[in-house]
Amino acid sequence: MTAILDPVLQREKDESFTDYHIRLFKNKDTYRIDTKTIAALLNKDQGTNYDESKWRKDYKQYERWNDYIMSKNLDEEILRKYEEVRLQSEKEKIRTRDQKREYRKSIANQARFEKIKDDVVQAIVNLESKRPLRFTYPLPAAAEKHGLALFSDWHFGMEIDNRINKFNKKIFDERVEHLTNKVIEYGKKNHVSTLHVANLGDLIGGLIHVSTRVQANEDAVEQIKYVSETLAEVLTMLASEFQEVKFYNVAGNHGRLSPSKNDVGIKENFEYLINWYLEARLRDIKNISIESEQDGFIPAKINNHKVVFVHGHYDRVDQCVTRLPQLLGYIPSYIFGGHIHHNYEKEYGSTTVVVNGALVGADDYAMQGRFGTKPSQKFMVFDETGIEATYIIRFKNEI
Repeated sequence: MTAILDPVLQREKDESFTDYHIRLFKNKDTYRIDTKTIAALLNKDQGTNYDESKWRKDYKQYERWNDYIMSKNLDEEILRKYEEVRLQSEKEKIRTRDQKREYRKSIANQARFEKIKDDVVQAIVNLESKRPLRFTYPLPAAAEKHGLALFSDWHFGMEIDNRINKFNKKIFDERVEHLTNKVIEYGKKNHVSTLHVANLGDLIGGLIHVSTRVQANEDAVEQIKYVSETLAEVLTMLASEFQEVKFYNVAGNHGRLSPSKNDVGIKENFEYLINWYLEARLRDIKNISIESEQDGFIPAKINNHKVVFVHGHYDRVDQCVTRLPQLLGYIPSYIFGGHIHHNYEKEYGSTTVVVNGALVGADDYAMQGRFGTKPSQKFMVFDETGIEATYIIRFKNEI
């Protein structure tokens, strides 16, 4: 009864009965109906009570003469209708095929993520026994200031050797160590008690561009495991120095599972595993809290100032100040992003946009486009009025 009521099985307003008859038989596999169902539909339309053999034999006669009619071009109207029916049938086949392909792709992505999570669990178990984190609870700060460390565009896994920049695993470790030491130095100097640490994305090189795949010395899974452990160690050091550490994690574009952004959704990104890893690895350190993004951004408060953290691939610098408030329902004081690989800060009315530099420095893309970019990250101190001080943490180029 359900099949008979399906609109696609009903005779169309301007469709002749003969065309209706032909369409049902010709598309019975696509419509998932048998000849008895077709007979019931045709009898209902005509008010008759023929058995299915009558309608089936009539259609067989059509098939027998159809090629002859087509070859002789005896009736343009028949030809036109035949072509419409054929095209509709092909469209249905393509739609069905596309649906199956997208479903298989979704299942494959889910299976891949589950396998990655299993690998991460094993990595954490192995590390906890071999390399326990060293944490000591910090002494109280002399004041109640807030600090913000921006981490972005580390692009771990890339190897770069050009005229103005070198980057590899050893240099990555050296730069992260220098960054951590500077955050502690500037935080202590300014009597910071609450430290906000915002990962603004692209901590791994990933596999989205040919240039990054050529430059990558480790695959994306190994990259995310190494970066996550590096972050765990950095956050442990920071939590040993500051009363409270709040970590925010925004995924970038280099972590997505497929080179094509149209093949995956927002959530299908290796960098979403960072939070999952850190929550497991840092579960015993109580003065660290971890917050992940939803839909590509994180709204937060720093010393009562409303801020938003983004990566930047969804938010052009000159447009985010108008579009994000529409989503949030309020105007933030600051929007922090990365992605474009250079230090930038500009006021737009009530909102200041702050863009972080890139720890990786100039890669092949920057050199090809003749973009001069020096490796850097940022640390800021907040008081009641907003950003009191900004420190650009720079790294020497190994050239």
